[in-house]
Amino acid sequence: MKIIKLSFILLLPYLSGISQANFPLPTNESGQIAFSNVVNVENTSKEILFLNTLNYLQAVVNDQRNLKAHPIFNEDSTEITLPLTYTVYHDFPIHSPHGLIKYQFTVAVKDSRYRYVATGFTFHYLKRNRYGKFVEVKGKSKPLEEPVFKGKQKLWDQYKEELPEKTDQFVQELQAQIMILPQVPEEKIVKVNDDDW
Repeated sequence: MKIIKLSFILLLPYLSGISQANFPLPTNESGQIAFSNVVNVENTSKEILFLNTLNYLQAVVNDQRNLKAHPIFNEDSTEITLPLTYTVYHDFPIHSPHGLIKYQFTVAVKDSRYRYVATGFTFHYLKRNRYGKFVEVKGKSKPLEEPVFKGKQKLWDQYKEELPEKTDQFVQELQAQIMILPQVPEEKIVKVNDDDW
């Protein structure tokens, strides 16, 4: 019996490594989970790309009540950052919020292209307050780069598996909005009386 327990303890790090290998996530040079890409947008100025991005991110803030921050952009209007949040759930014993995944989404623009970077993914615990509402537990968070979540490993792996899908969904919505060209007002044609020339 002792040999079986010892074998299991020795295999535990290996088994957690196997679960991580099923869904390798992209990382940056700092080892943080990061999703990024450069997207070409032919014949579009950086000003238009910046304005469309800003409008979309501001609309996201207006639509989501739990976003308390606004888009932050640099002085030369070439980069915008917005902290984003979404809720993750557990189903046992009942379907209820487990925590928030928070991350930074940054878009940098140049003429005819833009680059997005999503990074800094962190799990923030939620608990019920005395009024029955789920609120964030201050000071209690965990970066998603952590391989182990004691007692909730299956959920932890599930949250990581969902990251590419959640990020891609947001990127696709951004791309649809960023490609919209500004409306150019039609020139009015003034009819000239041929007799008065």
